[in-house]
Amino acid sequence: MKILIHSQGGSVETFSQDNPALAARILKGIQPTKVFTGDIITIAGDHSLTTFVASRVNRVDLIAEDLPLWEQPSDILEVVELPEDDFRERSHVNDPARLERRQSPKRTGEFAVVFVEVEMTGGSRIFLAAEIQVALEAERLQRLHMLFTAPAAHFRLLQGGISILNLKNLVRFTVYPGPDVTPLGAWPAHHLSQRGDLVSLEK
Repeated sequence: MKILIHSQGGSVETFSQDNPALAARILKGIQPTKVFTGDIITIAGDHSLTTFVASRVNRVDLIAEDLPLWEQPSDILEVVELPEDDFRERSHVNDPARLERRQSPKRTGEFAVVFVEVEMTGGSRIFLAAEIQVALEAERLQRLHMLFTAPAAHFRLLQGGISILNLKNLVRFTVYPGPDVTPLGAWPAHHLSQRGDLVSLEK
């Protein structure tokens, strides 16, 4: 198993554990929502000991085949990281005419795929696809708020493995399509890409 520690500054430190029993012990001791709640994260190898300030870590990747996946909140079936090009193609961000309108009605209980762009402290961006079950209309904004105000979130890696995201270092998230309920006090403006192209058509 490989462990990748991504810092706010953009550096990535890589660690390895080839002993299946020790790798399993690491996984068993991890509670995803509590990884970043302590002051430090420490990794001890045969020849070195490395300590990270937890609040300065953006994400932790655990890479191996057939890792068990932790449970998501009840209305989230799966979350997976995508390469940016795949994200843009599947979400139609590069083709505004094909973007699904935010006000498109959703029926409670139906399944939907949403795409989420996350920006972290330091400027790193993460592109996710999530399969969800649509909540009751009165609960949709509350569920979204709860998800991104938790201490951490986790998602599957395409190459095999799991990533844990430190949501205390979250700067921004953009959801395509956004929820069909508008938050009270939201500013009514269109989202432009870095090139200045219109990428969201909500009103």
